[in-house]
Amino acid sequence: MSTLTKILVVLLSLFAIFLCSMMVSYVGSATNYKALYESEKLARQAVQAENLSLNDRYNEQVAKTKELENKKELELQSLQERNNQLASNLQKTERLSQEYQSRAESWKGVMTGLEQSVASMLESLKLTRDQLEKARAQNIKDQKELNQITAKLDEKFVELQRLEAHRKMLIEQKIDLEKQVADLTNGKGPVSLGTVTQIPGEKAKPAPTMTASEVQGLVTEVNQSLVTLSVGTADGVEKGMVFHVTRGSEFLCDVKVTDVDVNKCAGVLEMVQQRPKVGDTATTTRL
Repeated sequence: MSTLTKILVVLLSLFAIFLCSMMVSYVGSATNYKALYESEKLARQAVQAENLSLNDRYNEQVAKTKELENKKELELQSLQERNNQLASNLQKTERLSQEYQSRAESWKGVMTGLEQSVASMLESLKLTRDQLEKARAQNIKDQKELNQITAKLDEKFVELQRLEAHRKMLIEQKIDLEKQVADLTNGKGPVSLGTVTQIPGEKAKPAPTMTASEVQGLVTEVNQSLVTLSVGTADGVEKGMVFHVTRGSEFLCDVKVTDVDVNKCAGVLEMVQQRPKVGDTATTTRL
């Protein structure tokens, strides 16, 4: 047998062995592929079922997401409208604020002018009060001078009455003397002088003291140095009368009457221990 034949026989033997091993391997692995196929089929079915479930869940989530987006969009529109309304209200508020600020500035100017006017009026009132007090003081002074002049006029009037009585007496004496001269001329005797008018004495005798009834009233007005009482000539008040002002049992001052009306009188303060007030008692009888 040649070498080539031997090589061919060996190669054929090896090929047969390889082929047998391939067949054995194929037969052994055929069952494994079928089981793997079945397993893969089952896995594919499970994956498809899970995919369907995931698609359902996805669709459900998409619907929920869409619903949520619609809801959020509605809320966003509501918030946008509210924001627009708030912006409009803010503009109105700013406009009103500017208007009120303008009014405040205007009122501030008015108040400043009013304060200046009030200050001017207060100053004018103070000057008027000072002038009034001066006028009252001058009035009291003039009243005192008038009382003095009135007293002097009364004295002059009394003197004039005395002189008039003296003149009448002299005239009567002259008439009597002329009668005596005529009687003497006619040869008649002396005649007695008739009664002549009595000449008032140089000093008037004081009149008997008369007790006046008590006059009582109330203080109705108090000024710087002048007090007004609630009694007048209808109650028997005369100029020069002195009222004693009391509060309870406490003596305050005296008021000397300088001016009298029918239902009231006024006078100046004397012996002031405390200033009187409206409502204090004034009486001519000293406690």
